[in-house]
Amino acid sequence: MSQTMRIPHIDSLRGIAVLLMVMVHAAATWNPFDQVQLTPLAYVVSGLGGLAAPLFVALFGWGLAMSAMTLRQRIFQATFLLLAQITVNLTSPHLFNVFTPGILSLMSILTLALPPLFTRIKFEDTRVFALLVAITFTIQRATPESLGTGIWSEHIADDSLNIVFSNLLLTGTYPLFPWFVYALLGVTISQQQTTAYRSLMCTMNVKITVVAGVVFCLATFTYSQVNDLLWAHPTSDAMLTFFPANPSFLIAGMTGVVLLWLLVQRFSLPFLNSTGKMSLTIYLIHFVPLTLMRDLSATHQWGLQTSTVAVLLYTVAWIPIAALWLRYRPRASAETLLRAIRKSL
Repeated sequence: MSQTMRIPHIDSLRGIAVLLMVMVHAAATWNPFDQVQLTPLAYVVSGLGGLAAPLFVALFGWGLAMSAMTLRQRIFQATFLLLAQITVNLTSPHLFNVFTPGILSLMSILTLALPPLFTRIKFEDTRVFALLVAITFTIQRATPESLGTGIWSEHIADDSLNIVFSNLLLTGTYPLFPWFVYALLGVTISQQQTTAYRSLMCTMNVKITVVAGVVFCLATFTYSQVNDLLWAHPTSDAMLTFFPANPSFLIAGMTGVVLLWLLVQRFSLPFLNSTGKMSLTIYLIHFVPLTLMRDLSATHQWGLQTSTVAVLLYTVAWIPIAALWLRYRPRASAETLLRAIRKSL
């Protein structure tokens, strides 16, 4: 979502998040392999691409904390995002079922559930966030079966209302638990910053946190290589699993989000600002070309190199597309529509 006063590094972060999401979905569509592969493309998608959703959700939590929406406005936004999720599912039947919960439905729930939480709990004290993360890890370790399996078809299932609600809250692609921790990370960052938006490095004790997170990631990667194990993968049995998101992935994701946040605050990336301003619009429409071209890799028997080039070109193409879109059709976007209706309520 957007804020009244544009903040360049937030727009840049949103641009990075949506481009990584595009990359992940393009790689899933034009995957030349049927089995798990230890290839550069797999590691790039699983590693760097794995930061897309955590960053997206953290930024959403930051935006909720920085906004001042009324209950009526939040109900409308939640409904809008829920309908947008169904629209995405309809435009990408090769990836999702009609009522598959996803990242937009997660944001819909967060829109309603998060503001009452952070208005009662003060996240200026980072120990509160650390405690909630520790509780989350404990629950995950104690009841791993409740969070679903690594079978993709089960995460996107919509066979019954009970299954849809289960996937929405616990067992889906982006369930409320444990993905809410990324939104709380965004809330914590927002409450650590001053109105002048001074560097996060000056307002949080993140040096130790980032170093510890990086050391953890390197340790798990080294362990996986020494023991011939899969390090990171969306669904397969690995040390870092995305579906469901295990504690190791949550740690790596939070480390990556904070590290990216620091880097983008430190180094200006203005060429991504247009992409960030249209992040919701790009997310909604980027599935359409993928659906229309989903058979290209199979029809032309693409190999790893061709698929990699196609994925990268499709991803970076959205940077000039967003810039041109904002220049010639600035009002024709999902952000403008959502903002206009929300203001009227």
